[in-house]
Parts: sequence; structure tokens; C-alpha cells
Amino acid sequence: MPHDLPPIDFEIAPETPDDAPAVDALIARSFGPDRTRRTVYRFRDGRAPIAALAFVARARGGAGGPDAAGRLLGSLNFWEVEAPGGRLPLLGPLAVLPSLRGRGVGRALVAHGLAAARRLGWPAVLIVGDPGYYAPHGFTVECVAGLELPGPVGPLTFMGLEFAPGALSTRCGPVRPV
Repeated sequence: MPHDLPPIDFEIAPETPDDAPAVDALIARSFGPDRTRRTVYRFRDGRAPIAALAFVARARGGAGGPDAAGRLLGSLNFWEVEAPGGRLPLLGPLAVLPSLRGRGVGRALVAHGLAAARRLGWPAVLIVGDPGYYAPHGFTVECVAGLELPGPVGPLTFMGLEFAPGALSTRCGPVRPV
């Protein structure tokens, strides 16, 4: 987080149906029109995210601007996928206002979402994302070595995080949309 920027006062809350238009706009702004061509979009298209794992970050204070009270700053969803051995949550998309990237909003959303997934009893979480960003949260490529995603995915972008030892590393085969 840059040291010369003031901290952002925000809270993380469950996403509500009223948030949907703002979340959709944020995702479109963050990932652009080509987002629907990505492999992970196949896992989301026409499906609802896991409701208990849908979160938004909202500004608590501020006098206007990107951190005006109540303004949506970021969002995080998880989608249920079918993997050998049972269903798992797939993290993403994580979207943060471009002007606030690098200020801790995304990291806080991911930490919050992972804690909720663990609390709900999921044995592991999958992600297609930047290893440099997600490795500090515990994601590795090694634990998903036996799993395969359909379509093109960079070799170091499909990762997993096991909450229970062997929850991913003992699975082999394709991961599919539910």
C-alpha cells in the first residue's frame, strides 16, 4: 500500500440484490469487454454466485470522491464448480475501483471471503488469477496439479488453497461448471 496516500475507511458486507447493477458495472469497468471470452467466465455465465460468499466493500466516510460514505469500492464473488471428489468454490471476480487499487480493499475482500468459505465448511478454494497477488493468501499451483480447467489458462494462473490437507492435492481430473 502506498505510504503517501491516506487510509481508506471501508467496511465489508454481504452483497445485496440492490448492489447488482453497481457490481456489474464495476466488473465491466475492471475487466473490460473481453472478460466474457475468458475461461473462468464459462463457470459464471448464466449462473448465480454462491450467495453466502458474495461480498462488497463500501466506504464508511469521506466527503465525496471515491470514498464517499456508502459508495461501492469493491466486490468479490465465488462460484460453485464441479471437481473430482465434489463441488468447490471458485474465487472471482475480485473487482476494485481502479483509483483505489493497491490500497488494501482487494486484499481485505479476499481475506474476508476466504475466512467465510472456511467457516462455511468448504475444504478448499480454487482461483484463476495472478500468482503474485494470490500466493500471499496461501494459493499454490502445486495443490491443483492433478486438476484441469477447460479452455486456455496460463500455466501459473490456476491455483488452489486447501483448508483441509489433501482437499485438492489428492484430486485428479477436470473441473467443470455446475
